[in-house]
Amino acid sequence: MAHILSRVFAAAVPLAVGAALLPLTASSESPELADSGIDYTEAVGTIPNPAAGYTNTIWAVCKPNSTPVYSPTGKLVLFFIDIGAFSSGMNGGSDIPLDDTFFESWHQTFENCRKNGCTVAVRFRYDANGKDDPEPATFDALMSHIDQLNEHGFFGDIGDMLVYVEAGFVGKWGEQHGGKYTSLPYKAQLLQRLLEVVPDPVPVTVRTPNIFAEWAGIKLSEINDAELIDSLRSSTYCPDIQKYRSRIGLYDDGYMGSDSDLGTYSDRSAETEWLGRQTLTSYFGGEFSGNLEFAQKYDTYLPENAIPEMYKTHLSYINSNIFQLYKDYTFGENCDVSGVDNSAYYGSTAFDFIRDHLGYRFVLRDSRLTPEVAQDGTARVEFTVENTGFAGIIPACTPYVILEKDGVYTFAGCNTDCRKWLSRTKTDEALELKLPADIEAGRWNVWFKMNIGPQWKVEAPDKGAVRFANNGTWNGVLGANLLGSINVTESEAPAGDSSFCVVGCEDGAGTEMYTYRNIITVDGAVSHAFEWTSDNVIAKADDGTEMSVRADGTYLYVMAKLPAGADAPVYNIQLHRASDNEYFWLYYASNGFVYFNKESYGGCLCKWSGDTVEFRLPFDIFGISGGDELKDIRVFLQDSGNEWKLMGNITANSVTVPDTEAEFTVTKQLLGDANLDGKVTVADAVAILQYIANKDKYQLSSEGRDNADVYARGDGITASDALTIQRVDSGLYELGDLPVMPV
Repeated sequence: MAHILSRVFAAAVPLAVGAALLPLTASSESPELADSGIDYTEAVGTIPNPAAGYTNTIWAVCKPNSTPVYSPTGKLVLFFIDIGAFSSGMNGGSDIPLDDTFFESWHQTFENCRKNGCTVAVRFRYDANGKDDPEPATFDALMSHIDQLNEHGFFGDIGDMLVYVEAGFVGKWGEQHGGKYTSLPYKAQLLQRLLEVVPDPVPVTVRTPNIFAEWAGIKLSEINDAELIDSLRSSTYCPDIQKYRSRIGLYDDGYMGSDSDLGTYSDRSAETEWLGRQTLTSYFGGEFSGNLEFAQKYDTYLPENAIPEMYKTHLSYINSNIFQLYKDYTFGENCDVSGVDNSAYYGSTAFDFIRDHLGYRFVLRDSRLTPEVAQDGTARVEFTVENTGFAGIIPACTPYVILEKDGVYTFAGCNTDCRKWLSRTKTDEALELKLPADIEAGRWNVWFKMNIGPQWKVEAPDKGAVRFANNGTWNGVLGANLLGSINVTESEAPAGDSSFCVVGCEDGAGTEMYTYRNIITVDGAVSHAFEWTSDNVIAKADDGTEMSVRADGTYLYVMAKLPAGADAPVYNIQLHRASDNEYFWLYYASNGFVYFNKESYGGCLCKWSGDTVEFRLPFDIFGISGGDELKDIRVFLQDSGNEWKLMGNITANSVTVPDTEAEFTVTKQLLGDANLDGKVTVADAVAILQYIANKDKYQLSSEGRDNADVYARGDGITASDALTIQRVDSGLYELGDLPVMPV
């Protein structure tokens, strides 16, 4: 039986789309665009965007035949990979090649990162405790470890998640000092080899600017000579300087610790000028100095000095132990810089301002759209984005435009280059949207989506998504930002192309409609009207605490409402499997620590905001499947910053794991199925005749009415539709998507 694309009806979704539904002032005859009605002021608050911000740093210790598997959940995960056990400088014996266990374990870790929506950075090191000379006996032995990484495709395995590599390897902590091979010639050789084995265009960052100068064959005093650097062609270490130089950045592990950042800079002013040009295409980040008392001997760290330099050098990431001193300072005009409007943060702490502006931060400043367009027509969208963050987007970023109405959507690729939205700039963009000929009439929301990292999949749309810093523009389930809405009217023209595309990017045309009613997004919020409903509640208390469960055939999802307000929240979940009384305990702390009383928690997720926490628990990790019984599920919240005080607690007893499957297929229409029971029978004909006789008493949904219109598509529901369905039921005809059905 033939099918066509569905116009599935779904209840209006409370995803801050109200701004899109404000009255439009321009008439349908006017060529002028209408304002979206969106709030264009910058929202104050931390946005966990991918590939920038706080690093979730994992100290991974690898030993022969013993490399652990990790399953982090941060938006930017930095792995400090300790391979000292493979080095004679640390193991007291001989140098050892990296083994199969090492590569197999890291492959699994990266698969977990991919499932969890992480972007990834790495630094290899032979020491994690400050020991001198931890490297292998010879530099060739060290380079052989890099050759192994290349031969096993280590960096390629990270693939779309890898956003930068810190050069590391030599010296104490991998910080390129205090080691056997920490002279500039060794570090320049190491840099060149990493540039060759790390896939282009992924940046490689060095510890100090003089490493770049050595690599490029210039004096450190010449590093700020942009004309000289632009003219360089080759050096002792690099055969093609211009091919590689845009990928070189800096990691500063003495950040704001003194006027030289504990020896990072020789001439701070000149070298940060160079750094500001380098980091338009590469990364700058690192770790704040931990010696606050020593740092206070200088004025470098003061917000009025540090924040302008953060803009100058394009600070993209920092460790989460951000300077606590900044909580004692207020951000105001004395810290401001030209070319960017930061007034929304006046009165906030300098700590909050720095935390929220690491990397990029996009604010929608204007958006105007064609107010009305006919089916198969073209709508125009013009919008302006200001980047108030310290840096721009460095990795590849894939843009999409989404048309959405009542939870049904289609999407298409576009040519917008979001990496050109540089820090302290406003960028104007314009898009021409070619609408499908068979798009349903009505008001459609227009969303702009930017994805970093793993390719967007409709079953996991929030992974790698970039969020605007505006109130009322974020759609958590689509991972997209609202630009406004357009009113689509019915067209009298013959049916044309059914695809949706952005003009100039027809190769990215969307030809299918999807619905997100079956998608669960683990983001610590109720992301859409169908995600969590009253039917999912399994426990509820008088104080408002409650717990809900869902499943999709692969994962068990648990959502709980618990009191907010913990200084350092720790979210716990405990399960008892009824079949063998097996006990599972998993918890997530605000500092990134994860505890599980079993071997591996790969694929598990926990996210929270406000009073909501969501868990994703893989069936295979917990040895459960749909229909299984659990003795109980307990979710509770502790405050590790307040003597582990119990803040909230709820338990559900005798829980049956929901026996449902994920449905991420393209939504299709079954012509004739007026009563939406999934088949075409005489019952549909009866439903149609009842509807014709008394529309108030015998209602049909919008989808049912669309399905019922089978005799002459577009002429409304008549008795001829009922007669046609009766003849289909008797086997005389087979329904198709013809404009007219004979009777």
